[in-house]
Amino acid sequence: MIKRIQELNEQLADHGVFGPGSAELGRHEKALTRYFEKEYQRCLKNPQSLEALGIMANQGPIAEEPEVLMARHYDEKWEFFASFLDSRYRAYSMAYYSETAEAIRNSSATLEEAQKAKFSLIAERAQIKGHERIINLGCGFGSFETFLLQEFPNITVVGVTPSKVQVNYIRKQMQDPTDPLCSDRFTLIEGAFGKLPVHTLGKGKYDLVISVAIFEHLLNLRASFECFKALLVPGGRTFHHLITSQVAVPQLLDSTMTRIGQYYPGCRVWPHEALSRQTEHFELVNSWFVNGLNYWRTLDEWHQRYWNSIPDLYGAVFDIAAIKYWNEYFSLCKAMFAPMDGQFYGNSHYLFKLKN
Repeated sequence: MIKRIQELNEQLADHGVFGPGSAELGRHEKALTRYFEKEYQRCLKNPQSLEALGIMANQGPIAEEPEVLMARHYDEKWEFFASFLDSRYRAYSMAYYSETAEAIRNSSATLEEAQKAKFSLIAERAQIKGHERIINLGCGFGSFETFLLQEFPNITVVGVTPSKVQVNYIRKQMQDPTDPLCSDRFTLIEGAFGKLPVHTLGKGKYDLVISVAIFEHLLNLRASFECFKALLVPGGRTFHHLITSQVAVPQLLDSTMTRIGQYYPGCRVWPHEALSRQTEHFELVNSWFVNGLNYWRTLDEWHQRYWNSIPDLYGAVFDIAAIKYWNEYFSLCKAMFAPMDGQFYGNSHYLFKLKN
């Protein structure tokens, strides 16, 4: 086995593929980080509005067609996601280690513990009391649903996803009597937010509309919030967790302009203030910026787990080209969150309440 791993590592190195901790990958990630830091500093020195950049946040479809995004990313083989996601929630979004750069770096939390801490923070900031009817508009592998069903015995939750890989995983868990998703308090809807009609999602049914990491895939903010309004009961709330930048970064507003777009076609990283302006139907209760080193550390843990799983993935799941493709993905994403101690590019939280 050891000889096989050594031979595989040599083969990967011949194709320019190096793992976490190697000098070669270290130099590559430092160069990427320097590039993004220069870009972020440039944007801070000359901040531009979305309008000045030609980005219309309140026009057009809610999102582009989801099929390309699913095929390129979210419907990758299950074995790939299983190789690096936490074993408890299978959460494919930022884990939460702490507030400050120093505390994040020094945290002793495991990935599993940090994912639970993220969900606990979301529940606190969304003001979840334990009796709500909730819809999660991008449920992934049922991660937040698992947390809610475990922590709040009187909550009911609906999860929505267009990913066939995620749907297949969730349906399997729903058949396991030991899994929290095997519950009459949980419902799964297959389809994409923005494509499914409101009556399919449940018009006027929910106390809380929530999203975790879907706004990166949404293009029309006004239309999105109008849909949230239609789903809520009077006085309802909506809470959103998404990747943001402190000011607009032109390349990250158009997925065709940056390398990350090959992994997330049709996606967009909004500046922090963009969602705060969506107050036509809602009152903004609060917003928070979450230090990006939380995501850097999450990605670094994912990267290490992925690399350690390559001997199992190679041949049965991935060829060398696919291994290289996803290895570069982790390095690229880490470099985006690392600059400026995570204070420019990170995650934002927003809590809104429906106006009377």
